[in-house]
Amino acid sequence: MKLAGAVLPFLLVPAALAAPAAQQRQLNVVASILPVYSLTTSVAGNAAQVENLPAAGADAHDYQFTPRERRLLASADLIVVNGLQMEPWLQKALASAGSSRRVVECAAGLEEELLRQRPCLRDGGLSPAQAKLGHTGGVSAAQPNPHIWLDPLLACHMVTNILLGLEKADPANAATYASNAIACVARLHYLHEEIRRTLAPYKGSPIVTYHDAFPYFARRYDLNVVGVIEEVPEIDPSPKHLTALRLAIQRSKVKVIFTEARHSERLARQLGRDLEISVAPLDPLERGAAWPGAYEAGMRNNLRVLERFLK
Repeated sequence: MKLAGAVLPFLLVPAALAAPAAQQRQLNVVASILPVYSLTTSVAGNAAQVENLPAAGADAHDYQFTPRERRLLASADLIVVNGLQMEPWLQKALASAGSSRRVVECAAGLEEELLRQRPCLRDGGLSPAQAKLGHTGGVSAAQPNPHIWLDPLLACHMVTNILLGLEKADPANAATYASNAIACVARLHYLHEEIRRTLAPYKGSPIVTYHDAFPYFARRYDLNVVGVIEEVPEIDPSPKHLTALRLAIQRSKVKVIFTEARHSERLARQLGRDLEISVAPLDPLERGAAWPGAYEAGMRNNLRVLERFLK
């Protein structure tokens, strides 16, 4: 991939130019969601203090600030976000506070790689062409899908943007950030190859996910998401949507419906029983316990689930 291949040489430049880090107050960095936190901590290392803004169980789509988290945001020197409307609650808070702090958008520069949100099944069902991942059914005004981190090669691009933001905010530690970013990108490429090799036998396999979180992952590894249970996060699907989803599952001979651990499995379990297919959890990694290795560990756990249920 052209974008990912250009990341490593680009990252080498700051390490050669940066002066040795001087003793100074550590940079305070706030990350918006779990995968952004994991990637940011990987680049920051011990040179900056990174905090994840939402609590472990908070929903990234509909987040409500606590007083503690407002104070955390107010004290930040740098704020790292996913972008693509993943954090509208954060943009509103920054605007209301009149914040002039630097904001790094991990998705910046990815315009050519973005996929639009899939069309609603209730709008007449998916045609065979629409069922191909990434097609929008002619809805050109659809918002880009924000779940870019579920493609490890796009996550490399996120790392580059994080590196640039940290260097600008803290040039004294630029060499450290660059070295950490190089190591992080190398791990992401290794993760990509591990997923690619493991899922190669299941190329084209049809799946159903809980919400529309996996189009970038599916595009990268040649899976076919033929439908989702929730068209809009946190909104119960209509009976018409569920009827159309049943038809899509039967038509595409789906073997497994993937749920999300923090959402009700009732509808998925009912569909699984009715259609005699498996139901299993697949984590979009939008939330959870914040630790530096959470992203890579979560991706590998998803890989184990996929391998088991696509056989």
